[in-house]
Order: sequence, then C-alpha cells, then structure tokens
Amino acid sequence: MGHNLTVHVLDSDGREIDGVKVTIDIAGIWKGGTLEEFTDDDGNAEFETAEDYESGRQLTIYVRGESFGPYSIDGGSYTVQLE
Repeated sequence: MGHNLTVHVLDSDGREIDGVKVTIDIAGIWKGGTLEEFTDDDGNAEFETAEDYESGRQLTIYVRGESFGPYSIDGGSYTVQLE
C-alpha cells in the first residue's frame, strides 16, 4: 500500500479554498513523480502514492505558483497557507 497524503489549502486569511489544483512533486531520479488533485469543499486534496516510495522520500507541494516544502513523504497530512 502506498502513502495516503492530504493537503489542506488555506488562503492568506486562513479560509479553506475549494477547487484549486494541488501538485505534489516527489523527489527521485528514477522513481520520482508528480501527482495532481483538486481541493474539495473543505480545502482538502487527497493523494495516494505508489507502493515503492520509501518513508524518507522528500516531496514539494505546489499551489497557485507557490511552493511549500520539502517535506518527508511519511508526514501524511500537510497544511499550506497561500500568501
């Protein structure tokens, strides 16, 4: 089973944003990858990675041209606030 990841997106005033594209870039030369999802009404985007990603693998989150991270893939849940 892969890693289940949730990204919670807030605007600059701390309000949840729905319908925004969230991209996760997972580091790695041969096994890296990119995942994309849109936030739901509660500002959450849900992802599941491939099974072969090690827990220490790094990821970066991109939303509306802003980047957040890097984070460890085993974090599970991440909250990002846009400027």
